Amino acid sequence: MNLDVIDKAAPVEPKPRYPSYVEELRGRMEEMEKRFREKTEQVDGELARTRARLREDFDRKLELEKGKLVLPFLEVLDNLERAMEAAARADSVEHLLEGVRLTADLFRSKLQSIGVTPVPSLGLPFDPNSAQAVGTIPVTDAARDGVVLEELQTGYAMGDQLVRPAQVRVGRSDT
Repeated sequence: MNLDVIDKAAPVEPKPRYPSYVEELRGRMEEMEKRFREKTEQVDGELARTRARLREDFDRKLELEKGKLVLPFLEVLDNLERAMEAAARADSVEHLLEGVRLTADLFRSKLQSIGVTPVPSLGLPFDPNSAQAVGTIPVTDAARDGVVLEELQTGYAMGDQLVRPAQVRVGRSDT
């Protein structure tokens, strides 16, 4: 036996034991990755379209709600315009005053219909959470110290949310 011939022959590399199975798995994995990428792109596209549609729906509903909010106040504006026309024709200030008073009442009721209510402050202890002190009034009675004695501008709330603080003057005792 010639051992030199065997030694000089190219080394025999072991063949993979299950090459067709590994190739099949590799092919399946690549196909699954491809489908996953396609599905991800599809879902991303659907998500972008859904976001755009929701944004458009929200904007459209917001505009509708703004219209609903403004509508009651147009009636108030109409009354103010009628009062100005009546004032131009009338000699009596009482008629104008009554028209303005009725319009103010109507305006308050429209505000109340959307949940806007006045925040009471006059005669109550000063509350910095609902009122802004713009001045003080000297008092001699200690019981009136820290009490709102004058309301210059009414405060308003909508539910639990303060819309505008009242502007008030608060009693201040020197003692």
